[in-house]
Amino acid sequence: MSPRLMAQVAVLAAVYVVLGQVVRFIPNPMVPGAIVALNMVVVVIAGMLLGPAAGVSVGLIGTLVNALSPAGNPFEWAAIVPHMVMGFVAGLAGPRHLILGALTIIVGHALNIVAFILVGLIPASQVAVTIFSVGLLAEVVIDVVVILAAVPLLRPVVRSGSPSG
Repeated sequence: MSPRLMAQVAVLAAVYVVLGQVVRFIPNPMVPGAIVALNMVVVVIAGMLLGPAAGVSVGLIGTLVNALSPAGNPFEWAAIVPHMVMGFVAGLAGPRHLILGALTIIVGHALNIVAFILVGLIPASQVAVTIFSVGLLAEVVIDVVVILAAVPLLRPVVRSGSPSG
């Protein structure tokens, strides 16, 4: 990983953590104890703009540091591996396919749910409840819109190294 790429990964991991500090105050009304995890989009954006290794790195570093922070909770700890996988998949899909790359957020949410069930944070029966599904769908739609807006705006900055070019 080049020094420039390491710096970009560090910045995006820091953005993930900062967003994590903000979103901890936005409870997910459909999942008791969980938040509306808007910070997950940072991992997808990292993968899409910088590649699979950067997506994995931002997923690992950002989620781990956030788990260790005041915003940390059992959901954040359980999300470390799912976020790494999500960043990797976004890195494979995203460079050439904006919509497909944005939809990789679904991979993260699906793996999070599996992890949350496996570690006992939510019962499997809760996933079948309609209100849970509607809440998750709403979160996915918000995430996809943010990714679709952010990636085209950030792509020139990442390529050139500066906003002006």
